[in-house]
Amino acid sequence: MNMVRRGVRGQTNRFTSPAVAVSLIASLAALTGCSAGANTSGLTDPDVTWQGGQVTDQEEQGTSAGGIRNIARWTLPLDEFTQEYSNLDNYAEQLLLSACLSEGGINWPVPWQDVEQPLSPVVNDAGRRLFNSEIAEEYGFRPNLALTESDKLWEGFLAYRPAEPGFQAAFDECLVGIREEYPALEPEEMMLVTGLIYQVSEEAFLSAEVQEAAGRWRSCMEPQGFGQLPKRPDDFPSPELLAELGAVGQSANVEPSERELQVARAHAACLDSSGYSAAMYEKEWELQEVAIERDRANLDRIRAQVHEREVAVQKIIAANAPKA
Repeated sequence: MNMVRRGVRGQTNRFTSPAVAVSLIASLAALTGCSAGANTSGLTDPDVTWQGGQVTDQEEQGTSAGGIRNIARWTLPLDEFTQEYSNLDNYAEQLLLSACLSEGGINWPVPWQDVEQPLSPVVNDAGRRLFNSEIAEEYGFRPNLALTESDKLWEGFLAYRPAEPGFQAAFDECLVGIREEYPALEPEEMMLVTGLIYQVSEEAFLSAEVQEAAGRWRSCMEPQGFGQLPKRPDDFPSPELLAELGAVGQSANVEPSERELQVARAHAACLDSSGYSAAMYEKEWELQEVAIERDRANLDRIRAQVHEREVAVQKIIAANAPKA
């Protein structure tokens, strides 16, 4: 089986180990601006959607029943019904596994992680990928540049291979017990929210004002020779262009080239001048507020479940995390 252990920052790391499986609690970031679908592909996924525009000097644009409008952070009304985009849920489970396995004399060396550490300057709390002129200038299309101490410690954990006899049976028994005592959020409940987010995003993009702005973005980008452009500005750059720029895989942690910065600057400028980001943000906000009122009872129930789970996770980490 595949064992998946993820770092607190949300980066995905997979490797194969004999019959070991650690499943993850699905992040609600999957459909909140990410084009990769319903998974928690993390910050290093080149296929995530680039969301946001060059509106960086206007942090708060107003408030409504759905919360504070902030286009720079791309906050939206449905955010309050989603889990915060982090890997704390998985970290808590790994810590419980470590405590359980240690009772049988088995080492599962979950490292200290800085739980206060920001995910990334290009991802908001809901897991939505952000993009604006400042991000373009510093990061190009990269998710982040420098590995933190937490990242390095987690990489060491990923390299660990348990060798104790009876490990698999003990692991399976611990995992079952942990998930009975601390049940995860129901995927069906979470998919109700992510489904609404995806539906609203599609509906917003198809609106007349957003379609017109997307056309202006393409007109702005076409003369610059960046290859075939997608229908949705959010889907730029293509995986092929990202690969050409060297902004995928391990190289994503390397400083962007001048060519990549040039492309990123142009994209940010066209998002701004076309009015695409502003139009998309306003339409998404409007439609999400409508969706919330239409399904308020279910969403309120889910929000309570999310809060309960987050409180439990925080308590687990506080009680079990190793010291720095």
